[in-house]
Amino acid sequence: MNNIILASLIGFSLGAAGYIVFRFWLLPIRRYQRIKQQIADIIHGHELRLSGEKIYQLSPEQSGICRKQSVALTDAYYDDLPHWYRMVLANRKESPDDASKNLLALSSIRDPDHARSRIHNIKKSLNLS
Repeated sequence: MNNIILASLIGFSLGAAGYIVFRFWLLPIRRYQRIKQQIADIIHGHELRLSGEKIYQLSPEQSGICRKQSVALTDAYYDDLPHWYRMVLANRKESPDDASKNLLALSSIRDPDHARSRIHNIKKSLNLS
């Protein structure tokens, strides 16, 4: 009987610890990485549009997407990510806050040179290649 109680306590403890790790570490980190990948796709699309254009203006839909991703990145960074992972990002020289500011500014830029500058800053802030 004691072995069954001990086994159930160990199983419950491991299950609770696994839930905490999954819910409060793995899910937020995965969400951040997914948002970062979506931003990389958006930036790549903007780079393709910038090649050879003299006037750069986003459609209202694209502008809204940039703003939403900016807010999502900021929320994921400040509200969801564990503190130790924010330290890892700081060690990697990754600044989601700066990337968010540049992405928000990109949504309202009309000059192609300024847009290229913002895109470069976003890539630098998120360590995108």
